Amino acid sequence: MLNEIIENDEAEYQRIKSLSKFDLDYNELQEEFKSLVQLSAMIAGTEMSVINLIDNYYQWTVTAFSSKLLQMPREESICDRTIRTHEPLEISDLEKDERFKDRGFSKGDSGFNYYLGIPLTLESGDNIGALCVLDKNSKEISDRDKSMLRLVASEIVNKLEHKRKMDETIFSLNKAIKTRNQVAHDVRGPITGITGLAEVAASEDSSKEEMVQYFRLIKDSGNSVLELTNDILKSGLSNDPFQEKNINLKQLKEKLLKLYRLPSKSKNIDFQIKINPEKSNIIFSRRKLLSVFGNLISNAIKFTPANGKITVDLDVLHLDKGKYLKFKITDNGVGISKEALAEFKQDKLNSTRGTSGEEGFGLGLKLVRDMVTEFRGEMDISSKENAGTEIEVKLLLN
Repeated sequence: MLNEIIENDEAEYQRIKSLSKFDLDYNELQEEFKSLVQLSAMIAGTEMSVINLIDNYYQWTVTAFSSKLLQMPREESICDRTIRTHEPLEISDLEKDERFKDRGFSKGDSGFNYYLGIPLTLESGDNIGALCVLDKNSKEISDRDKSMLRLVASEIVNKLEHKRKMDETIFSLNKAIKTRNQVAHDVRGPITGITGLAEVAASEDSSKEEMVQYFRLIKDSGNSVLELTNDILKSGLSNDPFQEKNINLKQLKEKLLKLYRLPSKSKNIDFQIKINPEKSNIIFSRRKLLSVFGNLISNAIKFTPANGKITVDLDVLHLDKGKYLKFKITDNGVGISKEALAEFKQDKLNSTRGTSGEEGFGLGLKLVRDMVTEFRGEMDISSKENAGTEIEVKLLLN
């Protein structure tokens, strides 16, 4: 079954890496895509339409019909089938389909019987999810309406791509501003010294009028440079129009709890997040953090048995090289064997089932390791079979 789901590990890795580049907070997408979701249902004439984005572990559902973010393990979703091709997947009678007739979404009076899913395909060819329309009754959607739904799917991809490019542009601009500010600070230091020296020399009684005039010129020149650097610095303060997505430890804790409380609760796992109270209000960029945490927390949930425990410890460190986000994720799950750890270090991808039979794709840790490298950070894994896993990460913050 697992080989049927993932035929090419490298292709699947590129797919989830493409999705991670969007740096999405799925909770924030509900309102942003509400109109396109409603339009899809109107075109198809169905009771419901949804946008499903599929990462390495879960299907995240964006819908106008619920204020809450919905999610399910990806192996339980229909859209996990849809993203394997570039053609729409249509199922007219879910109750008679051997693959899905026993799933919760096709049972009872509240279940759906009709499904049409259209892959959300990037320019790279990677399918990151699907636009789906569903109905309790069987439907016949015309080719014209299906073409219109494909246009909506393209618009969803375009909006996501635009969002990603805008975020990357803002990040690059802010890096340039920070570099400019640092240069201004570096220049202001020695110039302040020159000005101070000139003031002292100008205030002393000296018979050498030429020397006094000379130092006055130094003072004037120094003040001119100071005014210039002050102008540069002011232009890069908080009123700068290019605002990054910033966060602090307290807000990061709340976001992670909101995203992963339900998956952990479904296995009755005690999921806790602890922060250093002295550092709780330090602000830093949120860029790509949710992707890193999402893969590690999802992995811990997958390999921790029912009634287990997962703890996330968050802290901010000020080290020689700069400001670091330090976090440690500890679970009492099945652990990782020495052989599996050695294969991971050799860049081998191996799939493993979770403690509740969840399909494993063996790609989450590799993606995190690559992202940690991008952050110029460090990751350390210690684990033993049947004794849990501890993963400690330090990320250099911008």
